[in-house]
Amino acid sequence: MKSTSANAVISKLEELIAQNKGNINPYEAALATGFSIDEINDAFNRLLELFESKVSMDSSSGAVVFKFAYPLKPRGKKTFKEKLYVVAEAAYKIFQKVYKVSIGVILIAYTTVFALIILAAMFASSSRDNDRGPNLGFVADIFLAIIRGMQIAAITSDMAEMSRDRSGLAYRQVRREPQKGFITSVYHFVFGPERVKFDPLADAREVLAYLKQVSNGKLTAGSIIMLSGGNYESAESKLAEYVGKFKGDMNITNDGLLLAEFHNLQSVQKEWLKGKIIYYFDEVEAPYILNGNTAGKNIGISFMNFFNLLVSMVVMAASTNAAMFIFLGLLPFIFSVLFFAIPLIRIPVNISLNKKREKEILRKKLFRGIAKTMHHPVTLEELLAASGISGDEVNKAKDMVQSLLIDYQGELTISESGAPLYIFERLNNEIKVTTYTN
Repeated sequence: MKSTSANAVISKLEELIAQNKGNINPYEAALATGFSIDEINDAFNRLLELFESKVSMDSSSGAVVFKFAYPLKPRGKKTFKEKLYVVAEAAYKIFQKVYKVSIGVILIAYTTVFALIILAAMFASSSRDNDRGPNLGFVADIFLAIIRGMQIAAITSDMAEMSRDRSGLAYRQVRREPQKGFITSVYHFVFGPERVKFDPLADAREVLAYLKQVSNGKLTAGSIIMLSGGNYESAESKLAEYVGKFKGDMNITNDGLLLAEFHNLQSVQKEWLKGKIIYYFDEVEAPYILNGNTAGKNIGISFMNFFNLLVSMVVMAASTNAAMFIFLGLLPFIFSVLFFAIPLIRIPVNISLNKKREKEILRKKLFRGIAKTMHHPVTLEELLAASGISGDEVNKAKDMVQSLLIDYQGELTISESGAPLYIFERLNNEIKVTTYTN
């Protein structure tokens, strides 16, 4: 009976949302429907959790207003383009798994089989008439050269390749074994090292930890920005979602700030909150690297695959047997071509992703500067100095500041001397009310 009543309230609210083109106020909804404010709030919490929405303040009345995407759009609903990307990503992961299972074994197996065939051909060549079969003498010479190359690779395999992030910021990466095995190195050669998997619940756990450990149960769009770095539109959407998920209460402070309070979290013990608070500007994404192998291992792996590619081409050209053509020619040829093609395709992709990452790092640096100076107006030079930005990054940072001014609803004013001043008053006030200290 209770669930039926709750569904009736939700259904009525959906009608009101449609009538008002997505805008709705809880108290107005209570007056319009006759349901109690507690019933309305419970229904609102469910709708905020289910549908794309954001919470804001009506500038004319000072009341809390929930703005739903109209028509109602479920949270996390993907566009057609996003769905295609998911399908493509899933297909690539399946291909990765199948290829990963076989990659090292096939590489070693074909190298061994081809080496034995060539060695047998070398020993038999002195007693065999050249007219009776294909001449593999030149392949044998190449085989000897490849063996020599592998010996050189083995000598250089202990040379470590070190890399360091230029931003000086920390990033998470998959824990690596002190000595990577050969099969792992082969897999990394083709697909690159494993990356930390995205945890869709990490942000929610971080917010809960923030509510308990830092803000005494208070949350604003500004504090969400401090944690995630998104703009105010996305932060207001997240604020609405968290109010729905964690049963928060929306209030307008005496200073006109939109504040969510989560009184029910006060009784939760800290040990139950597993989230770790890492502010937006304190952590960056790991760089995209090609394979992370030593030079020696890459040389050895390349020689092995080149050897297989060469011999498979010779077999296809010389074979008169269908089974031999397929299993000792065509299949290893396709395998070897993919073995080289995939890393080559990944090179421009990695370059593009690292450029995007560098841009995000610059944004984080600027945000750190904003967090340090947002309590008073600053010049562009002062903001850049607080951000630790200099040299080649200055011009890029100047262009980016203008977009951040919009994202974080800052203002550009003019000092008495005529110098432009940047101030982020709303962000500063919303961080201050949640007791954040830098």
